[in-house]
Amino acid sequence: MKSRVKYFAVVVSAVCGILTHQAMAQSDNSGNCTVDWNGVFQRIDGFGASSAFSGRTWTAAQADLFFSTNTGIGLSLLRNQIQPPATTNAVAFASTSEIGIMKLAQARGARIWSAPWSPPIFCKNTNTLNGGSYVGTGDGYTNLLYARELAGYVANMNKTYGVSIFAISIQNEPDFTAAYPSCLWSALQYHDFVTNLYNALVASNVASTKIMLPEESIWQTTYYTNALNDPNVAADVGIIADHNYDGTNFVTGSTTPPAALPNYGKALWETEVSSFDTFNGSITNAMYWATRIHLFLTVAQANAWHFWWLISANPDNEGLTDTSGNPAKRMYVLGQFSRFVRPGFYRINANNATSALVSAYEETNSGSFAIVAVNTNPAAINQTFTLTNFPAVASVTPWITSANLSLASQTAIPVANAAFSYTLPALSVVTFVGRAVWNTPPVFVPVAGRTINPGVTLVVTNAAVDTDSPPPALTFSLLHAPTNATLATANSTNGIFTWRPLVSQANTTNLVSVQVTEQGTPSLSATNNFKVTVNPLSRETLNSIRISNGITTLVAGGTLGPDYTLLTSTDLVNWRVLFTTNSPALPVTLVVTNSVANAVGFYRIKIGP
Repeated sequence: MKSRVKYFAVVVSAVCGILTHQAMAQSDNSGNCTVDWNGVFQRIDGFGASSAFSGRTWTAAQADLFFSTNTGIGLSLLRNQIQPPATTNAVAFASTSEIGIMKLAQARGARIWSAPWSPPIFCKNTNTLNGGSYVGTGDGYTNLLYARELAGYVANMNKTYGVSIFAISIQNEPDFTAAYPSCLWSALQYHDFVTNLYNALVASNVASTKIMLPEESIWQTTYYTNALNDPNVAADVGIIADHNYDGTNFVTGSTTPPAALPNYGKALWETEVSSFDTFNGSITNAMYWATRIHLFLTVAQANAWHFWWLISANPDNEGLTDTSGNPAKRMYVLGQFSRFVRPGFYRINANNATSALVSAYEETNSGSFAIVAVNTNPAAINQTFTLTNFPAVASVTPWITSANLSLASQTAIPVANAAFSYTLPALSVVTFVGRAVWNTPPVFVPVAGRTINPGVTLVVTNAAVDTDSPPPALTFSLLHAPTNATLATANSTNGIFTWRPLVSQANTTNLVSVQVTEQGTPSLSATNNFKVTVNPLSRETLNSIRISNGITTLVAGGTLGPDYTLLTSTDLVNWRVLFTTNSPALPVTLVVTNSVANAVGFYRIKIGP
């Protein structure tokens, strides 16, 4: 935080007669934006602001306003101030009011990170927290002491208050001092202190907390290249961060893009910016900040972006709200990003032909995506979006912040042929929120091979599941099977294979391939393969023949499964079927109930089918 009155200028614009997009006069500014799911850029770590110097006790409603993704703007990062200890045997701490805010933010899913505005006075060349320079060097006593105090702060916040500190900054604005807690550092001191701080975090069992540097007041490389060019030091650094009080970039209305700073493979965060002109909560002011956020994400390719204060302590533009907590439009403009572009999203390519500033973001695992369109023009834009390489998308829901709307949900828009159109209101930010549904193929439950006798009816349930939501209808078919096999769909998830092998199919091995096809777009399928082995047929035998009182009884044994047919003949040439017993239990008893006169003859057994 700084007072830079000499740097800012107030830009006043008259904004009158802003209508909703349905009633707004159409402009000639129209064209297409192609959004490519496969054109992936940087990961997004989140959006945030600071509660530093806050003496307020927050309510749950205030926390919801800033951190809820259901009723608020959904900030995912909170920056708080570390208070220096007064003695060398103490640890750094946070104020009571900020601890309350940190708990409320964490409960709503935000990650907490902390920054000191000044080391303790015994680590400085002046006997005051305001101004002066840090005196620690190398692995000397001062560096070891201060590193231990900061690590103790991280451990104590977790142990005592249940607040997990995601990252810790070494110093707020090491290049600037003022009449509030502040301190000058050198690039070499940063280089030396990193390894001391990392070792202290390890010793305090909080090594997962990331080390952040340098948080200069200006978006530049001056303070971090020394540390990052040393591989032994760079390995301990988690986040490169700077503020954006950059001369012309700090002038409200400037569109000078921020530089794409080298990040050495680290996360790159913008961690503070605001202006100190008279409070202006208008949409005109908000459009300036929408532009700045867009440029930091698309040009600088920052992983995170922060405003300065959540609630301003001064009657100016340092906060997302005024001193009473009444939101400025810039708060809702930030929410157009922070509520929908969540940590773990990735920015993807958005190539636009209109004057709207468009950026797009995806979350690969869930298929969620957000397209943010900033219209800084005083006229509407007829905008078309073409979704390239996207999974199936049914619709998108616009959310709008404009002169008369504040992060307001609108009626969903259908997506047809991977495209949709919308009229962007004048001086507005519109975020299109959707979910791309990956059309996954169905999956079979594996079926083991089977062995059966000829004549035995085999029934195999081929069960398949499809994880798409809602589950599509499934159709089952036989790709390969014996000629007399059948397949029926018992329900939407089962294909029932049925086969009774013929006697002629004994002693064979048969491949069965069942296919399931979903009624999706595109239509995907899966195949279940298993083998059915039919045992050899054993010769049937007549175990005994008995004739008593004109009744002939034959007892036969053979392979379990086939039908057994009794035939009779008087001349061994012409045979007549007496009856057939279907798949009987063996041995089978065949009884001829002829009269004695007709019982004399020849008999034989035939198996089938």
